[in-house]
Amino acid sequence: MISGMASPESPAPGPFCPRCGTGLPAGAKFCARCGTRLVADKRSFVEQLRDALGEDYEVLSELGSGGFAVVYLVRDRMASRHLAIKVMRPELMVSHELVERFKREIRLASKLDHPNILPVFFAAERGDMVYYAMPRVKGVTLKEHLRKHDGPLEVLAALRLMRDIAAALAHAHERGVIHRDIKPSNVMLDGGKALVLDFGLARALAPKGGTLTGTGEVIGSPQYLSPEQASGQSDLDHRTDIYNWGILAYEMLTGTPPFTGDSIHEVLHQHLIAKPENLGTRRPGLPEPLRDLVHRALEKERDKRHASFTEVLTTLKAMLPADGLRGAHPGRRTHSDRP
Repeated sequence: MISGMASPESPAPGPFCPRCGTGLPAGAKFCARCGTRLVADKRSFVEQLRDALGEDYEVLSELGSGGFAVVYLVRDRMASRHLAIKVMRPELMVSHELVERFKREIRLASKLDHPNILPVFFAAERGDMVYYAMPRVKGVTLKEHLRKHDGPLEVLAALRLMRDIAAALAHAHERGVIHRDIKPSNVMLDGGKALVLDFGLARALAPKGGTLTGTGEVIGSPQYLSPEQASGQSDLDHRTDIYNWGILAYEMLTGTPPFTGDSIHEVLHQHLIAKPENLGTRRPGLPEPLRDLVHRALEKERDKRHASFTEVLTTLKAMLPADGLRGAHPGRRTHSDRP
């Protein structure tokens, strides 16, 4: 045999990982070295979801989509109920590590049981799909509500929603779960009650705990990021949620978030250095304790914010009438609708 010539019996070289170049065995779905997902299913989301869920579930329609996921209305034939199933976009599930992190965070979120938290019924990975199921709520998001209202909310209505969101986050924080992506589209309104959803999703998508996905996309809308998120810090804690809550409170009371701009960078820069316009100027007549509560939540230095949502709720309780404190019984979960 001529030197340098391959032996006829030598096996043909197998495929290689497009990211790190490692040789791969036939049929591999992930690279064993860097974890990159290798196999992409070319079928539509609906076709993949139908196969993943099986015959006990009927995919009815698409409810909505965003940068990270597509949500479908699904009928659970066995339980005779309707679910909202959120399917993560496959390009975000770039590695085995990320998929495992996502499943771990969803398991933590599924343990939250509070009347102001939209529960997770189950989560699964099937083929190239990673998804989780929630009750189907016949309501609107806070984002849709604010857009329709087109201006500040009535003070008592805003206080009640602020209270509901704070109560949900207090419950989560007590159990070691930080949301990190509180914004109007992650709050559902159901019969006048606020329900927070998507716990753990931001943390799952951020490879090192920061604000970027593995594909370089910013997690969250720029208007609703904390200064530590805007600067790319990875050591985020519960005080990020307090700042995010402060932004929602400010928007509900004035009609707009405290910081806006023509570009992402402009908005992020304002989070880092600009003070929000005083609520007393934006909306004269607001009670001083309410103004102080929101402005403290929006402090740039997290040590200057409220230590916990327990403090926030104490102040809100003092401002709400007794009937404003009544709501769902503690621990009673939201049930899916049955159209």
